[in-house]
Amino acid sequence: MLVYSGGTHASPDTVRAGVDAVRGLGALNGFGVEATDDPDVFDDDRLARFHAIVFNGAAPSPQGQGQGQEQEGGWEGTGFDAQARAALRTYIRAGGGWVGLHGAAAGAHDWDWYEGLVGAAVDRATPVQTGRVEVLDHAHPSTVTLPDLWERTEEWYNWRTDPVGTVHTLAGIRVRDGIAGLDEGAHHPWSWCQDYDGGRSWFTAGGGAAQDFRDGAFLSHLLGGIQWAAGAIPGDCTATRSGSFQRTPLATSGLTDVVDVAVASDRRVFVAQRTGQLKVVDQRTMKVSTALDLAYTPGVVGRTDGLTGLALDPDFAENNWLYLLRSESRHAETPRSGTPRSGTPHVETPRSGSLGSDTPSPGTAGHRLALSRFTADGDTVDPASEKRLLTLPVRRPTAGSGPPLSGSLAFDRAGRLYVGTGGLGVPPASGAPDDAQGSVLRITPQDDGTYTVPEGNLLDRGTAAARPEIYATGLRAPYRFTVDPASGTLLAAGTGADGAAEYVRITEAGRAGLPYCSGSTSRGAADCAPRGNGAGTTGSAAGPPVSGPVYDYDPANLYRTTFPQYFAGKWLTYDPAGGRFTALSFQRTDQSFSDPRFAPVEAGELHSVTGVFEDMKWQRPAAAAFGPDGALYVVDSGPVSGSGLDGGTGGAGLFRIDHVGDGRLPGAAVDADRDNGPAPLTVSFTGAGSGLPPGVPVTYAWDFDGDGATDSTEANPSYTYRSAGQFTARLTVTGPEGTTAMAGQEITVGNTRPRITVRRPQDGGFFRPGEALALTVDVADAEDGKDTRIDCSRIVVRSQAGASGALRPLPGSPGCRGSIAMAAGDEASRSGSRRVTVQYTDKGAPGVPELTGSTSLTLRPAFQEAELFTSTGGAHGGVVTGSRPAASGGRALTEIEDGDWIALDPVNLRGIRSVTVGATPCGTGGTIEFRAGSPDGRLLGSLAVPGAEDAAAGRATVGRTAALSPAGALKSRSGGMTLYVVFTSPAWSSEKPDLFTVDWLRFDGPGIGKAAAAR
Repeated sequence: MLVYSGGTHASPDTVRAGVDAVRGLGALNGFGVEATDDPDVFDDDRLARFHAIVFNGAAPSPQGQGQGQEQEGGWEGTGFDAQARAALRTYIRAGGGWVGLHGAAAGAHDWDWYEGLVGAAVDRATPVQTGRVEVLDHAHPSTVTLPDLWERTEEWYNWRTDPVGTVHTLAGIRVRDGIAGLDEGAHHPWSWCQDYDGGRSWFTAGGGAAQDFRDGAFLSHLLGGIQWAAGAIPGDCTATRSGSFQRTPLATSGLTDVVDVAVASDRRVFVAQRTGQLKVVDQRTMKVSTALDLAYTPGVVGRTDGLTGLALDPDFAENNWLYLLRSESRHAETPRSGTPRSGTPHVETPRSGSLGSDTPSPGTAGHRLALSRFTADGDTVDPASEKRLLTLPVRRPTAGSGPPLSGSLAFDRAGRLYVGTGGLGVPPASGAPDDAQGSVLRITPQDDGTYTVPEGNLLDRGTAAARPEIYATGLRAPYRFTVDPASGTLLAAGTGADGAAEYVRITEAGRAGLPYCSGSTSRGAADCAPRGNGAGTTGSAAGPPVSGPVYDYDPANLYRTTFPQYFAGKWLTYDPAGGRFTALSFQRTDQSFSDPRFAPVEAGELHSVTGVFEDMKWQRPAAAAFGPDGALYVVDSGPVSGSGLDGGTGGAGLFRIDHVGDGRLPGAAVDADRDNGPAPLTVSFTGAGSGLPPGVPVTYAWDFDGDGATDSTEANPSYTYRSAGQFTARLTVTGPEGTTAMAGQEITVGNTRPRITVRRPQDGGFFRPGEALALTVDVADAEDGKDTRIDCSRIVVRSQAGASGALRPLPGSPGCRGSIAMAAGDEASRSGSRRVTVQYTDKGAPGVPELTGSTSLTLRPAFQEAELFTSTGGAHGGVVTGSRPAASGGRALTEIEDGDWIALDPVNLRGIRSVTVGATPCGTGGTIEFRAGSPDGRLLGSLAVPGAEDAAAGRATVGRTAALSPAGALKSRSGGMTLYVVFTSPAWSSEKPDLFTVDWLRFDGPGIGKAAAAR
């Protein structure tokens, strides 16, 4: 090792302590050490002798700067000249290692390459004080022996540019410790590593004081960094770096309303759809098959939550058993096999272990939750193989009035099956000993299709009027939960009683959530709001977080793209509305601290929350699971609004995420100008988006008809299908090292996907809770519409805002007419946008499957919380959502400056005459403008908000109304537009207060309700 201490601003004691420490580590671990502060050592030949260079608080200051001796005419001895810089760069590019301590990040601001080598440059330091470091990577040799929380006294660095994403963060500062002078932010890296420009770079912000080098934990930290940088010990430094993971689409068509995913040991991927179909994706052929169809009628899909849960038996490779959880009407439908219009009829009967009976209890509206086992055979599932394990009645809440009724399935290593029964549909009954709703059941399936109740559940077997299957109860909305494969801990995420994101960890049977706990109160075995960093809050997220899997790292896994050990034991969660993934870590051991500010922590508490895959854009992830290859499989249900639920467009589909580190797999992507139509059908394909970075050659092999033969080696071929049927066109892309990637595209010949148009209500229109909206749907289907009318009973309407009635034919039209009864309730609680999806499944043809067409629209309550905007921007970065206890919803728009704006998209102003704004005149004052299409688009209306000193109401929120241009309303009668709310004040400057705060907006007029429809 070379230890370089030139150009440092550290004290001589610290410099000597650093040199002595590295020498001591070398003596104990078998490597030699040379130390110098002379920059002349940076010569190509001299550096070539070293495996790594340690910058002991040193920085390559320019020539004439540093801690040399002042001589006549300037400084000498420590400056880095151009030759020295070139030598360091040559050394790294040749595969050398670099280790930086503390002040190594505080110099050479004129040298971008060196700042990249370090990973960040110091902005400023805090005064010396005590804080804690969160160790995030327990696999890297430099952090493997460190505690979860490392108490340290030092000066803490702020960075000019946040290095997160460009480096792999090994440890970060616990920012909530209240370190004076530390920049605010959720994440603040303290130590990291990276592969850089051909070499290896490792940095720690420690080592700034002599006592650091007498700390055994720090010496272990430093030793691991030196050994990794020198290439003596392996370690992954890509796990949290942008670009280290690659997303491969496995199926981007033929999927509708996906809800769950599971991966078999042979890498077949099973996908459950709420509409009742179980799909299988074979990664060897890229074929997508319908293995099972529960034969839901459109009415059942519209009235219940359909198929909600999927799990493969722990011994699936031997027994081929899989479990499905579904809500169904009282009169269950007959499942059918995946082959269209075939399958043996099967009458469902409860098994001996069933809960409840087929007679629904009062208030159930004829709904029940059913758990069944089926047997798979390749890419099909025999419906006659069903074994019903349990059936229980459920009380479905009024649409939009509570958490969605849903469910989830998961096995633990002992073979026990956990069954989530959905949210609290009727809160007063939740937690009753005979009420399974809002609960997680735990049972042990038996080979004969029944189950037993394991020991350790909440209620003892034989307890009067109780369900011994209940493991945990009182959960508010356990839409999806996870069982940690290592510990058996049950993990769930959702929305807490106060509306904030909530993470729940249950280690043994107990009562959790409403009505047994709220806020930060924890009872029994459940942590309702973990006390760790973040305490389970995510701010004003558009939707609740959803529980994903816990990574079970297997060092014997030989797949080249398995997730690294960094993720071992981490719990992945995701936000469907925001399209973000996060990784949660838990405290591994109990810890106490010397500083009285820091309370002791216990094993199992939430330790840290970090973002992952932040360079990937998602539309609405619905479920995620790790496969046997150590890759993550994600189903994305597509856009929140607009078409795309049929999987043809918009990003809906199944994806695999591989860890590629510094390498790259060839990409494979298939696009086609059409994927359905009558025979003969000519399809133009393109492999655009496939391959490797420019300049790296790849080969293409297309199999259009699935016979295994290569039909074309062109990048963008075309093919004519002459016979009816469904085919999987497969593209195989091969890189120069023999690595391959595949993608497939389903082509249906002999049937045309129907087109759906919603004529009423208008996309983006405003309604009032409790009113009825007219619904008019047109269906164009090339086959079904030729000789017969469209069957309105085959149209499914799914709405977040209310319940749809039966549709009836429109005279003289290929459409249908009905209504949506919007749910009643408090206007403020109904704020935000509501999605309505309309689907029509045609009748298929002999040998050709049915096809589903869909569209969706967004409806808005007339009362809108201002903070629920679609986007914000402006010359000063846009508004900020701030906590305001007195505001409606507890939040309001703050930091409003001249030119800032918010946008609502889509908006339809039909039936709207004016808009009233709840604003607080607490600043400079100004004007609120309503503009169409852009921040400087056509002005529809405006209103003035006085400054605080001019307002008689002082800081009270007042309502001010702006009349909207009738022309503006007429322009948006047929479709939605983007409405911009622009805040202006010519008198504002950066030295003056913000303009005002905005709490809510109320759009006045009949909107798209019955009154508007009657005009």
